[in-house]
Amino acid sequence: MAQYWKLRTIKNLEHRAHVSQRLRALREQMQEEVTSKTSEHDLRLATWNLMHFGNGGGYWRDVDALLYISEIIDHFDLVALQEINNDMTQLEDLVKNYLGPSWDYIVTDTTGGDLGNKERMAFLYRVGKVRFSRLAGEIVLPDGQTIVGDSGVTNTEIFERNHQFARSPFVVGFQCGWFDFKLCTVHIYFGNPKKPKGISKAKWDILRQEYMDIRKTEIKSLAEYLADRQKAERRSELKRLKDKGWDTEQSTANYILLGDFNIVSPEHETMAALKNSGFDIPEGMEELPTTLGKKKAYYDQIAHRLGDKRVRHRISGAVNFRKSVFRKEDAEHYIDVVKDGFVTGTLKKKKRTREKQINYFNGTRFKNQMSDHQLLWSAFEVDLAEKYLETIEKEALEAP
Repeated sequence: MAQYWKLRTIKNLEHRAHVSQRLRALREQMQEEVTSKTSEHDLRLATWNLMHFGNGGGYWRDVDALLYISEIIDHFDLVALQEINNDMTQLEDLVKNYLGPSWDYIVTDTTGGDLGNKERMAFLYRVGKVRFSRLAGEIVLPDGQTIVGDSGVTNTEIFERNHQFARSPFVVGFQCGWFDFKLCTVHIYFGNPKKPKGISKAKWDILRQEYMDIRKTEIKSLAEYLADRQKAERRSELKRLKDKGWDTEQSTANYILLGDFNIVSPEHETMAALKNSGFDIPEGMEELPTTLGKKKAYYDQIAHRLGDKRVRHRISGAVNFRKSVFRKEDAEHYIDVVKDGFVTGTLKKKKRTREKQINYFNGTRFKNQMSDHQLLWSAFEVDLAEKYLETIEKEALEAP
């Protein structure tokens, strides 16, 4: 259970009461959208891009935001986080003082180079429910493959030939109930180029497409690499099971690929790059917009290739936290009660009209404190005890 003692560190009593009220509303939302639709025996899995989490300035999360973030995370069992800053102070604070001793985490090193943006990725897991199986490593493409080489781009003076992933994907082994699986989290390269001076429209169109080709190739290369590994593991595993005369429905060749893929839309070539590899995307998930800006985008996804035929996907969803916290109608509270200097403009000695303050809260501040992404989640049925006991009973009754 998430911890709430940090509420008492909020000196502004009116704001403390507001945060308490909003936490209760958030708990009700999570109960309705997640807990009531799943079983306590399910694996509740999620992915969340926490926009520059741990960065300073306006990205430094206040107590209210950390309380809300921990409340959301605590309704799941395993959560992959992207955009964790090089400075892990806030991640450590989140786990220790907001989620508490029921949670632990694994975090990657930062990816080198400008494209990596000094970001980490993290896996937070509920220790009473999920076990780290001591397998961990970053994905490196074999046989000298590179993203740029496979994408066929021509602007090699911009895109380095030896470039693999902008942010190295990371795979970790976990076990939940009867389910052994490898979880790979990603933050795929976005590519948002500035238009060079003096470039023609035709060349600019080519360059923008090549940035998109890099994004698409990262998705394709990773998905195909993991699919090939899963197939090879399953072939080897099936041979062992058959040789021993064991049940071939069981498997540890289970891969879940999730994170921020920067997928544009369900119909876009970036989505095709993921689906064509043979990874399954739960029904309805690709239709869930996962960003909170004016324009709908479908950046985040959870896809899987499961060798274990007994495990079933139950349900998926996306959590729009703005239904309960940092709502549009909360802007005036942060202006008049909290007197948030980032919203009012006083921290940067800016004069904003009230309308601009409200617009800043609803356009920028809520994202910097929470995220510009919704949390995306899936639940898997992983309690196979009933079926196993039925099998034992049947074998006993049918024995000669």
